[in-house]
Amino acid sequence: MRMGAGCLVVLLLTSCSSSSVDPLSFIDFIGGPGRGVGRFFQPRAITALPGGDCIVIDRSGRVQHFDQEGQLEDVWMLPEWSAGQPVDLCHTDQDTLLVADTHYMRVIEFDLDGNEIRRFGEDVGLELVRGIDVAPDGSILVASYGIQDRIFRFDREGSLMSIWGERGDGHDQFLRPEGIAVAHDGSVLVVDCGHHRVLRFTLDGDYIQTIGGSGRAPGQFDDPFDIDIVADGSFVVVDKAGCRIQRFSSDGTLMAVQGGIGSSPGRLSEPRGIAVGERDGHIRVLVADTGNHRVVVTQLPGGPF
Repeated sequence: MRMGAGCLVVLLLTSCSSSSVDPLSFIDFIGGPGRGVGRFFQPRAITALPGGDCIVIDRSGRVQHFDQEGQLEDVWMLPEWSAGQPVDLCHTDQDTLLVADTHYMRVIEFDLDGNEIRRFGEDVGLELVRGIDVAPDGSILVASYGIQDRIFRFDREGSLMSIWGERGDGHDQFLRPEGIAVAHDGSVLVVDCGHHRVLRFTLDGDYIQTIGGSGRAPGQFDDPFDIDIVADGSFVVVDKAGCRIQRFSSDGTLMAVQGGIGSSPGRLSEPRGIAVGERDGHIRVLVADTGNHRVVVTQLPGGPF
């Protein structure tokens, strides 16, 4: 069947949420399309560092470190990336980076200069490694999907502690877990992408709560991908197909929605990563705006700024 130009335009415009959504409270861009240093090809994995810097990994296999002004500080290559690139990483209290090395089914820890410290998880059943975060007790939570959809918990040295969760359509089951974040109270928030929701569990995997559901109304999700925690206990979720970010209170109540499809300031295209950082006492949100090949720096939706 041949598709007319008018139909194609309609499909493109409806592939993300409508521009009637309030745009992000735009601050700045980092990067832009390109293969050179300081530029991006489909950035996805992002984390904020203390002081306002950030680390971004794109689909070229590069890890790029930007300062709080968005200027490039350093760049280095992953040891292997031809099979696929990471979709998440996190910063630790030891000032290191834990990279979810997605298609190599492992976790690699680096210092901030890109020197490898250790790798782990290769022999315990990890499949495609997606989200990663560190709990208050130092244990490391990793979301994995493939034949089985599960959460792996490692100790700080990378030894397996437990595995929990399973694939299914139940209220406490997963269909492609993506982002993961440990809240201040120690509960684990898992972005259950295939079911378009966020699930909350204890560190031991006991179900607590469901947040959201399939749809494009405020508080619903359309391919949610990543999540991060704000200092006040609230959290933000980035919606890939919905092209927006949503902020929820610590108990899961919707606080604000911003975004909408586009390439102008405040708009997004298939965003896949999100990180909450702080600069000069002000909270800011960094969004890996994958389809626009850039990072968007925005104010925290719902304030305070």
